[in-house]
Amino acid sequence: MIALAALTLATVAFPPPVARPEIYAPPTSSPANPCPAAPSNPTLHDPPNLTAQNGVLGLTLTLTQEIVNQTPVLCWVYALPINGKTIETSVPPTLNVRQGEHLSITLINTLPIPNGKLPTPPPLQIGNDPAPKSMRGMAMDAWQKPDDWGLMCGQPQLAPTPTQNPVTGRIYHYQRSPWNEANLHFHGLNTSPKAPGDDVVNVLICPRPAADSDQYHYEVDIPRDEPPGLYWYHPHAHGEAQYQVFLGLTGAIVVHTIQPSIPDKLQDHLAVIRDTPAHQGIAKYRRPDVVAAVAGQPSFTQIRAEIDGFKRNPGHDPFQAPDRCPGPKIPFNTDNLTVDGLALPINGDTIVGLPTSHIDYGETQYWRLANTDAQTSLDLTLSVNGKPQPLLVTARDGVPLVFKDGKPTYQPVAFDHVFIPPAGRVEFYLKGTVPGANMVVRTGQINTGCVGDTDLARNLFNVVVGKKHVEQHVVVPPSTDPVRVRFSDLWAQKPVRKRTFVFTEYIRTDQAEPDFYLTEVSNPKVIEHPYRMIGPPDTVVKDGTVEEWTFYNYTNEIHGFHIHQIHFMPIAGVTPQEGLGQLLDTVYIPHGGYDAKGKFHPRVVKVLMDFRAKDIVGTFVYHCHFLEHEDNGMMARIQVLP
Repeated sequence: MIALAALTLATVAFPPPVARPEIYAPPTSSPANPCPAAPSNPTLHDPPNLTAQNGVLGLTLTLTQEIVNQTPVLCWVYALPINGKTIETSVPPTLNVRQGEHLSITLINTLPIPNGKLPTPPPLQIGNDPAPKSMRGMAMDAWQKPDDWGLMCGQPQLAPTPTQNPVTGRIYHYQRSPWNEANLHFHGLNTSPKAPGDDVVNVLICPRPAADSDQYHYEVDIPRDEPPGLYWYHPHAHGEAQYQVFLGLTGAIVVHTIQPSIPDKLQDHLAVIRDTPAHQGIAKYRRPDVVAAVAGQPSFTQIRAEIDGFKRNPGHDPFQAPDRCPGPKIPFNTDNLTVDGLALPINGDTIVGLPTSHIDYGETQYWRLANTDAQTSLDLTLSVNGKPQPLLVTARDGVPLVFKDGKPTYQPVAFDHVFIPPAGRVEFYLKGTVPGANMVVRTGQINTGCVGDTDLARNLFNVVVGKKHVEQHVVVPPSTDPVRVRFSDLWAQKPVRKRTFVFTEYIRTDQAEPDFYLTEVSNPKVIEHPYRMIGPPDTVVKDGTVEEWTFYNYTNEIHGFHIHQIHFMPIAGVTPQEGLGQLLDTVYIPHGGYDAKGKFHPRVVKVLMDFRAKDIVGTFVYHCHFLEHEDNGMMARIQVLP
C-alpha cells in the first residue's frame, strides 16, 4: 500500500545544515595497482563527491585495466582533490550539479587491443568535420555506408542474416565479444543526444596500441528544468555493456535544486548497488526445463495476428497473465551484490558483516539508492529490529513523486515495498525512532519467470540508530523556484499517436545465448531484427508530442524498458510499487506465462511518452536494461524530428 506520510510533529524551521563527514579517501592507485580492491571493513562510505565550480563540473576519467589472478579488472582512474591535496583513485565519483549547470568530461581509453594484428580504425569524425587528432575514436556512421559491415574499431563485423524460416522472417543476431571499446551514457538526464553530448549511437572510443590511448570529450548540459534527483553514468558500447557494468564501471549523478531544498539541509547518503556474476557460462539455455519453457511461445507472425485480435476485442484484459511454467522451475544461479563497493555476507539474512551506516536517535537522513546492476532487480523493504516499516519515498528515477504547480515538494509517500529494476533509482527518508535499533534495507525474492535469473531475498545494508537523542523536525519548505519541472504535467496530456511493441527471444542452436528482440509491431513492414550499429532508425517521432506506447512481453522472463533522453509515465500493467502513475526512465515489464491448457499469454504495460522538449531532437536508443538482453539484440534506434 502507499500513502502520504507525515514526517514532522510541528512546523518549525530547518536546523542548520549538517556538515558532511570527511570525504572517504579511497586507496591510492599506482601503475602497478590501478584498480585497488574494496576495503574489507563493512562500514559504509559514500563515494567521493565532485561538485561543479562556476557552473561546470570538469573531470577526466581514464579507463584502464589490471590483471588479477589472470582475470581482467577494469576501472576509471581520475584525480581527486582531498583537503587541499590531489590523489589518484578509482572509486567512481558522484557528480553533483545543480539545474542549469554543465558536465565537461573527458574519457580516455587505455585498454589494450585484444588482437594486436587488427588494423587501426580511422580518426573520429563528428558530422563532416574531423575531430582533433587527439580523439582517435570513431563515429560509427562516419566511415561506414548502410549495409557495409566491414570493420568496427578494427574488429570484423558480420552482417546479421535472415533466418531460413519464412514464418518468422526474423534476422539472426551476430553476437559480439567484448573488444575493449568505450563510451559513456548519462542515464536519465533529459539532455541532447547529439555529439559531443549524450551520444551512444555514434561515439565509440576504440582500444589502441600501448602508449597510444584514445579519448573523447563530452559536453553535457543539465537543463534548467531538469527534475532534481538521482541519475547515473555507465558504459554503453554495444556488445560489452554487461561485461563492463559487471566490473563496476558505474557512478552516480545528483542534480540539485537551484535554491537549497530538503536533501541539501539533511545528512544525505548514497547507496550504489552493483552486481557481479556468481556463475560461469550461459549453460542455462541448454537445460531441458528451459527448452520446454520456450517451446510453446508463439512465432512473430502469430504474435502480430494475436495482437490485432486483442485490438478488435475491447473486453480483452491481458494485464494479468497466468503465472505457470510447463514444468517445475529450477532456480538459476543468482548474481553477487555489492553496496558502495562492499560485498554482502554469504548469509543473506544476517546483519553480521552487513554494510553498515549510522543515524542518531531522533535524526532524519536523506538516502539515495541506485540500482546500477547489470541484470538484478531489487524489491526494497525496510525493517526496524525485524519489524516491517514503510519506506518514506520522495522520488523515483530522479523525479520527485509529489509536485505542487510542477515544483518538487519532497513530501514523503509511504510504500510497503518498492520494485527497482536494473537502472532504477529511489530516494527516501530514514528517521532514527528507536535508540539502538537496526534499520535494515532489504530486497525480497522476485519471481522473474520460467527462464529468468533468480533474484534472491537478502539484506542490503544496516543503519544503526545511536542512543544519543537529537531532536529534529523536518518540514516541507515553501516552493520558491519559478521554473516548472519538466514532465510534471504529463498525466494531463492526450497522446497524438499510439504504438505497440513486443519483447521476444529465441534459443539458438549455434550460439551460447538467445536472440533478443524489441520490435515496434505497429509498423506493418517491420520484421524482428537485432540492434544495428548502423542503418536507419526503427521508430521516428515528432518533437513536441506525447505518444502512448504499449509493450507486450511474449517471453518467459521479466524485462526492463528504458529509453534515453526522456521520462515517461506508466498508466497500466504495473502496480504503484512498480511505478504506476509515476515519472520513470526505466519500467519493469512482467513476464508472460502459460494457462492450464498450455497456451502462452503475454503481459502488457502501457506508458505515456513525453517528446515535448526541444533539446532531445536527434537519434538515440530504447532497449531492455537487462544488459545481457541489450547486448544480444534487444535494443532499437529512435529519431526525434523537429
